[in-house]
Amino acid sequence: MKTKVNFHSSVLNTSFAIALFSANILAQARPANPKPAETSIFESIGFWIGALGAACLIGILLYLRKGKNQLEETGESASVNDGIRMTYNEKSPEAEPVKPESKRDKPAPVKAKNSVHNFTRLHRTNSYIQLPESKDAALLRAIEEVNEESEEDVQARTNALKLLSSYRNSNAVAAIAQMALYDLSSKLRSDAVGILSELDHESVFETIVTACADPTREVRAAAARALFKLSFDRGHSWTRIIESGDISRMRHAARCAIEGDIVVRSFDRLIHPDRTVAYETFALVALLIKAGETGPIYSAVAAHKDEKVKLAILNVLQVIIEEETFDGLSRLIETSALTPDVAAKANEIRSMLQLSHA
Repeated sequence: MKTKVNFHSSVLNTSFAIALFSANILAQARPANPKPAETSIFESIGFWIGALGAACLIGILLYLRKGKNQLEETGESASVNDGIRMTYNEKSPEAEPVKPESKRDKPAPVKAKNSVHNFTRLHRTNSYIQLPESKDAALLRAIEEVNEESEEDVQARTNALKLLSSYRNSNAVAAIAQMALYDLSSKLRSDAVGILSELDHESVFETIVTACADPTREVRAAAARALFKLSFDRGHSWTRIIESGDISRMRHAARCAIEGDIVVRSFDRLIHPDRTVAYETFALVALLIKAGETGPIYSAVAAHKDEKVKLAILNVLQVIIEEETFDGLSRLIETSALTPDVAAKANEIRSMLQLSHA
């Protein structure tokens, strides 16, 4: 504002000085007794009147231009000030000044919720396409050779297995499965398991799971590799065994999974970021519960290093309701030093089971 006043004063003083100078010149240019002689243009009254008008006009134009610039600058300043007042107004008792952010002012990080996939049920499975049966003569001869109990020639069975692997038929797969489980040669059993994984059909799943419990390390290793090479949904394969309702079949698959170390190595996958991977273990643990093979489950809840895994296992126990779960949880709570969250979840499930059977 002070700059604006000084500018106005300067313009007015300049205009006044020009006008005064012009008036003096005009007075001097008018003699007392005018002569008819020619006069210079600078002695002309019209010239000085025009000069005076021009000086005033220039002063006014400069004044208006400068005033416009100052107005724009003032507007920008007011805009910035208004923006500041939106966040901080000293006169307002409700507003608080914006302070520089410091480490102490930062809020404590919020802990993410458990990344456990809380599945609420087993998904119903769809039937898969069955492989056709073949009547090919060469195939039938190969099947007879591998099924011949008195056949001791390993090379003959090796040749028969190689021939069988070139067929994608139900009777060829059944013959290869028999070799994977019962052939006297661990090398042939291992090779047969590998061929089944290359076929990659849902019908080979239970044979590979059974081979995971083979007495020979070579075959168990081949079966473990084969199991995780299968591209179809293994979660559905575990669920199909449950849906069969055949307790003997469920118990056999569960025990083979336990003996093959599949179960213990799968618990961590319950909290895998990929929901499909997590569901596979959910279905496997559900199978253990349905088959009554719950020993590894309670051992993991008691001793696993990751609490999220423990809570995920308890979630499966809560979803797959079985009467035996009440007694198992009671023993677990009484004999194990559980963390508060795990103990609370176990007690919640036990209370739920108690109320449902009251």
